[in-house]
Amino acid sequence: MSQTLPKMLLWGFWAANFLIILSFWASNTGAQLLSGELSPFIAFGRLAGLLAIFCALTQLLLMSRSSWLEPVFGMDKLARAHRLNGYATYLLALSHAPLLALGYSSITGNSLIEQQMFFIQMVPYVPLAVLALLLLTVVVGLSIYIVRRHLRFETWYYVHLFAYGAVALIPFHALTNGSDLVTNPIFANYWLGAYVFVGITLFVWRFGMPLYRFFAFGFVIEKIIPEAPRATSVYITGRNLQEFRALGGQFVLVRFLTKGMWWQEHPFSLSMLPDSQHFRLTIRQLGDFTNSIPNLKPGTKVIVSGPHGAFTHRQAIKQKTLYIAGGVGITPIRALLEEQAKQAKQARAIMLYGNRSQEEIIFKTELEGLANKLHMPLHHVLSDDAQWAGEKGFIDQEKLARLVPDITERDVFLCGPPPMMTGIIKALEALCVPKAQVHYERFALLPK
Repeated sequence: MSQTLPKMLLWGFWAANFLIILSFWASNTGAQLLSGELSPFIAFGRLAGLLAIFCALTQLLLMSRSSWLEPVFGMDKLARAHRLNGYATYLLALSHAPLLALGYSSITGNSLIEQQMFFIQMVPYVPLAVLALLLLTVVVGLSIYIVRRHLRFETWYYVHLFAYGAVALIPFHALTNGSDLVTNPIFANYWLGAYVFVGITLFVWRFGMPLYRFFAFGFVIEKIIPEAPRATSVYITGRNLQEFRALGGQFVLVRFLTKGMWWQEHPFSLSMLPDSQHFRLTIRQLGDFTNSIPNLKPGTKVIVSGPHGAFTHRQAIKQKTLYIAGGVGITPIRALLEEQAKQAKQARAIMLYGNRSQEEIIFKTELEGLANKLHMPLHHVLSDDAQWAGEKGFIDQEKLARLVPDITERDVFLCGPPPMMTGIIKALEALCVPKAQVHYERFALLPK
């Protein structure tokens, strides 16, 4: 099922609110500007403040993990939008006070510094707005540093908690000093309604739903199974799991309630769809957190957020499919294949799976069973195995064209290491595969 209509509706919802803000501003400050009663610096300083609040609320919605937003766009795209919108929020907030100071200093005769000090000392709640701006400065500055230094996700996450404080401080200043809000009770109530809407959305989906599912399903680790060198499957069980539904290709965020791990939340794809007994995550050891996965004990309680993700068959627009996976990127692909196998109709699929050696192939037996059930050609491509008699090297343009001659007629579902995905996306472009048929999701909450 295409996500075009939901995307259009959500973009329309965002644009409608943007236009509401502009119309309220135009009816008061804009009219004063056109009549010559107000300095352009003051008028646009007010607009910058209003749009800064709007962008700040948008920031919270983008990462709220809400069921009406995240499955439509995918968390990776929302994370990128969050980064760009964060810059817009900060620049608008940063320009708000200087523009107002420029406008009012021409009236009072004060210097820019004197005028801004007057705001801080004499205007109620302006100090709270200054504190909010300082908090945003900390968030933006440290976020850039964290991303460039490739520091851990947890560091980025906890720095962003300051942003909640900044957004919480803004209404005191806006509702008390904002001319467009003070002079129009309807506009003021609109802002309050926007804050309540965002607050409820954030509370329900970021905190409420994971806790509800924790108590409703009682998630615990059932067993830990090694799958391949440095790859481990975690089976999670609970009660009433027939009510915990997910689509192939989706992922969950998990928090293992054990010493040294309870304070960290990480995203992992479902490598097996939930049934009445359990669901499965398969995790490659790549760092401090994932290196601890094999040491987890059965019975450990787990908080689960999700399922999340737009990397599903709902994106498909063709009757035929090509699945491409690399390494542990097989996890969402394996769940997509399982979902296909449950369908009554013929899959008409082909799969390419890249690894370095035979021993690193994850789910080899399971994949062969699914391939037989789907009547699906399965091509393993190994880059570093002298004993391998099949396809060797990497999944590249030549192999795509040779192994999948009708590739332009297929949806392509792709998941693997970032360099591999980048190379394959370029190869698909060279083979004239339309972008609308290429589906992937980079499973990272930290915007890159």
